[in-house]
Amino acid sequence: MKLINFKNDGRNVLGILTDRGVIDVSAFAGSGVPTTMTDALALGREGALAALTEVLRRADRFLPEAAIEYAPAVDSPEKILCVGKNYAAHAAEVPEIFKTPAGSSPEIFAKFRNTLVGHRGFVRLNPNSKKHDYEAEIAVVIGRRASNVSEAEALDHIFGYTLANDISARDLQKAASQWTPGKTCDTFCPLGPCIVTAEEIRHGALRITGYKNGELRQTGYASDMIYSIPYIVSFLSGCCTLECGDVILTGTPAGVIFGRPEGQQDWLKPGDELTVHVDEIGTLTVSVIG
Repeated sequence: MKLINFKNDGRNVLGILTDRGVIDVSAFAGSGVPTTMTDALALGREGALAALTEVLRRADRFLPEAAIEYAPAVDSPEKILCVGKNYAAHAAEVPEIFKTPAGSSPEIFAKFRNTLVGHRGFVRLNPNSKKHDYEAEIAVVIGRRASNVSEAEALDHIFGYTLANDISARDLQKAASQWTPGKTCDTFCPLGPCIVTAEEIRHGALRITGYKNGELRQTGYASDMIYSIPYIVSFLSGCCTLECGDVILTGTPAGVIFGRPEGQQDWLKPGDELTVHVDEIGTLTVSVIG
């Protein structure tokens, strides 16, 4: 099932994305039906599917997808945790960013809620940076509290999968040993367009692509990750308890601007369009503004 967060009368409501259009779940309020993404996540994957399958069966009105205004796929996560250098080719193309050898231990950093943007939204350049970059990523959404879970247990704690673009101000990122200043600027985490519930996804088979102004820049496969998705969930759950709605960005493949030869580093500028795509999930597109 594909779940979306979209705006209706100034508030974010839950939708189901179908081939016929979008079902506004808030029209079915009552009887335990979740009407926001937060409510759906709180039910867990099995609970949400049970309630929303009935909505899917009863629905007879569909909104045109092109007409809706998307909100971030998850609008109020407690944590947004991110994995750096999780594709060997990306680690090799930007070696000066990384302080530890690829594969020795996951490089973990965080983003905050101020970074979130929905599909068809806008990334605003930070005026203190001159080197803005993109990073196409597969994102995991937690649907069941996870504390010190094993790799074998990890998939049971995943609600679903979505897409992210880890926008980065490379000069701010490199200015100190911590990456936070270059990763947490406003609008630096487009997230969406939807969450595909985990039972529909073979996570190891996902192929991700990233585009700048329609030009293919990044291609990667989840099977190429240094740290698999089950490992990442297990590892992070040993660092802190993962709660329903927490989001994990799993790393980006090669092809970022910072990895290009210096004379070819075409840093983001107003008017650029960025796209992340995975066949099984969909397409996340945002525009860059000054």
